[in-house]
Amino acid sequence: MFGSKLKVTTALMLALAASRTVQAADVIFGYLPTWQLDKTDGIDLSKYTHVTIAFAIPDETGQLSMDNRDAVLGDWVGKLSDNKAKSLVSLGGWTGSKHMSPIMKDKAKRTQMISDMVQWMQDFGFDGWDIDFEYPGRQGNTCHLFDAKDSDNFLLFLKELREKLASSFDDPKLVTLATRFQPFDGPNGPLANVSEFSSVVDFINLMLYDFNGVWSETTGPNAPLDYESGRGLQFSYKSSIQAWIDAGIPANMINPGIPFYGRTVTAANSMSSSMYEPLRKTIPRGDGDDREEADSSCGGPKMFSGIWKYSNMRSEGVLESPDSAVAPWTRQFDNTTFTPWLFNSETNDFVSYDDTTSIAAKAQHASSTGLAGVMVWPITNDFENELLGAITSSL
Repeated sequence: MFGSKLKVTTALMLALAASRTVQAADVIFGYLPTWQLDKTDGIDLSKYTHVTIAFAIPDETGQLSMDNRDAVLGDWVGKLSDNKAKSLVSLGGWTGSKHMSPIMKDKAKRTQMISDMVQWMQDFGFDGWDIDFEYPGRQGNTCHLFDAKDSDNFLLFLKELREKLASSFDDPKLVTLATRFQPFDGPNGPLANVSEFSSVVDFINLMLYDFNGVWSETTGPNAPLDYESGRGLQFSYKSSIQAWIDAGIPANMINPGIPFYGRTVTAANSMSSSMYEPLRKTIPRGDGDDREEADSSCGGPKMFSGIWKYSNMRSEGVLESPDSAVAPWTRQFDNTTFTPWLFNSETNDFVSYDDTTSIAAKAQHASSTGLAGVMVWPITNDFENELLGAITSSL
């Protein structure tokens, strides 16, 4: 249906099947950002089945680069192997997808990028690639190009990548995707059938967070288990998983994303019981690590991210335990969306985040729905493995 004439060979399909060595609901797939490698002490890597190092960035020709690549991959591929975790490298990301659309529709650029991907694997010995194209067929970051045929071209690229991996290595390699909450777009919006992608990837990691934020009309949940009808974005963890299943992706290939962070916005009014209030459009500072920065891909004014890492909520005196806040912060729990939230009565700052309770419910849903497992962004934001423990005890 995507206009591609390239067929997946029998040998490729056998290699793909062999690369899926983890049983349903056993996968804990973690993202490790290269800019947070100083925050990895104490992470129980042995509990993660897969860890992907983010990000490799393609330039306009398809050539790849990564900050301190040799040192990072030289250290972490071995470290992950020692902990029995599959090691991957993520390509693209929010700021790194600037050239993805033009690369996907150009044969020479696709070939260049695939050549680099294979060479990196040969040089460093990691187990696979995670492709984070944000987003095929629609505007992602403000300066990024997109094309109505992005999804067609992306599928063609993945087939070419699979063929090259199969011919370059004796052992099967992993290819995974990081995706938005809706299926890939065609000329008329989200595609009704993306099943052909399941023939060329091992897992699809759904980025099920950042549903509501400063871009919304009101405060609301960052990563709701369910949405509340008529309030906030009308998508959720559960509805997004179902959307991908309905579009033809097998449940046992899906890892729904769980954020180890919260987002801060400033409410226009005091908040007592409702998590939906008008908000101010200036992003407040989040945790102690938050800095005013311009977008590294598209530029623009410097601003805070509003991010609160869960680890910093616990270490900076916001949460004294997973379910107890420190004044002037108060903690409440919204039972409709199954979301904890914080409100600072002195600043009117509102933080929606995930904690051990909400995460346990998400892991339980993944298990009961027959999914592959769950995905975590990012593994560096945990506090003494509290959130990871909620996952491992619930899958």
